[in-house]
Amino acid sequence: MKYGKRPTVLVLGVAATLPLSVTANAAPASSPSSARACSPGTSYISNQGDIGLGVMFDWRGYGRIYAAGYYDKVLPVGQRTDCASGFGWPYADGYYVASGYCAEIRTTDSSGRWKYYSTVQAGQSWRPDLGRSYERWEVNQFRC
Repeated sequence: MKYGKRPTVLVLGVAATLPLSVTANAAPASSPSSARACSPGTSYISNQGDIGLGVMFDWRGYGRIYAAGYYDKVLPVGQRTDCASGFGWPYADGYYVASGYCAEIRTTDSSGRWKYYSTVQAGQSWRPDLGRSYERWEVNQFRC
């Protein structure tokens, strides 16, 4: 009987000493949790808020009025327009902040560090063009 118990203890000891990265990355390639390839392009918008964010692919409008409705699609929380499932956009031109919300807008500086850009109120906004070859924008909606 003693021999039957020792291999069990040995197996548990080996499993407990495996590095976390070995077990954490064990999802199959087709799993929804596996990394998604991002679309090459010139810009993206990232939803850093607590609710979905309306986003516009190509600004079709007159001045500050988007002519094709409120937005094109809803971007899920924590996702980017160049990587999210069902997106893969090479660029994103605008976003829609929900009624009753404001949003903090952040972008990167010339060194690639995130910095505060602006705070906007509910409604449609086009993504500013700062003349850079690649534009990265974060939108974080909050109640106001």
